[in-house]
Amino acid sequence: MVVVNDEKLLRIMEEMLTLKRSELRRLEAAYKGVIEYDKWVVPKEGIKGSRFDSTLLNKVYIGNIVAPRDSVQDLLSVFGPVSVTCIGNKECAFADFDNPHAAYLCMREIDGMVFEGRALKVGRTSTFPSEIPKELRPPDESIVYISNIDLNIEEEQLEDIFKKMGEIKGVRLVYESSFMHKGYGYVQFSRCIDAKKALGYSNKISFCGRRMRIGPSVVKMELPERSYFAIPREVFEIKKRIESAIFGTGKMVVLRNLIGVDDADDDFDQEMENEMKKYGDVVKFGVSKEGEVVVYCLYSTEDEAKHSFSILNGRFFGGRRIRAEMSWGEFPL
Repeated sequence: MVVVNDEKLLRIMEEMLTLKRSELRRLEAAYKGVIEYDKWVVPKEGIKGSRFDSTLLNKVYIGNIVAPRDSVQDLLSVFGPVSVTCIGNKECAFADFDNPHAAYLCMREIDGMVFEGRALKVGRTSTFPSEIPKELRPPDESIVYISNIDLNIEEEQLEDIFKKMGEIKGVRLVYESSFMHKGYGYVQFSRCIDAKKALGYSNKISFCGRRMRIGPSVVKMELPERSYFAIPREVFEIKKRIESAIFGTGKMVVLRNLIGVDDADDDFDQEMENEMKKYGDVVKFGVSKEGEVVVYCLYSTEDEAKHSFSILNGRFFGGRRIRAEMSWGEFPL
């Protein structure tokens, strides 16, 4: 055992020990920051003077995949605009998304998914930073990221969908340098608890034939400025009145590709009627079995019909994908 009596030397040793402990705590915090990337990430803004490349947050590695590039592109594009590079001899692919929210949502939803007969292994690329800079800030948990949005949908229509989950502060679609948006946007709720509720509806809300993906925002951000390409609410209301005058009110939902004619018995009819009643007040219900099985359901309001359509369109039923449509015609049965 060594005994040190020199007070100056003791003080120097204590200072060195304090510095070493501080360095270890800093490294531990940086390590935890990387491990807990789903909650803590680096903002694109505020990293001035740093050599950190924020675009690294947009990149994803996909292993155990052997498929044509177009097929991989189709698989990933539901999360947002993406550039795909496939390396066939390595049985892997690299995806470079438009934003970090899309990259995180992709990892969360397809890791372990069976694609072309193989279970995908999805994660960060080897270039992902080993240490997160000091400019780290927590993401705003009241903002959710929405992708796979039909190009004909406007911000007001998105608001109509998500306001049923809670009070909304704002909705923004991200536009190209044209009148077409990029197929993704953001919804900010007044309460974080409502935003978390919305996350549970990813791949469950279908609108205009597309199932929207919903994920958390993973960088500190504010809603983008409203694009001058976006339709103002006053113009959107006029647009809705014109469409209503031309097409009338659509209260009927029509379902196809459900089951073969030979398999459609009375039990099937009753099962479908009970299912349709889950989404609203059914005024008339009927099943046509001439040539193909077609289900017709007339609701009391257009909102009920839209709700039924959004849930059933694209859903699998007995191994088949349901084709739903809204009709403004008279009940045919």
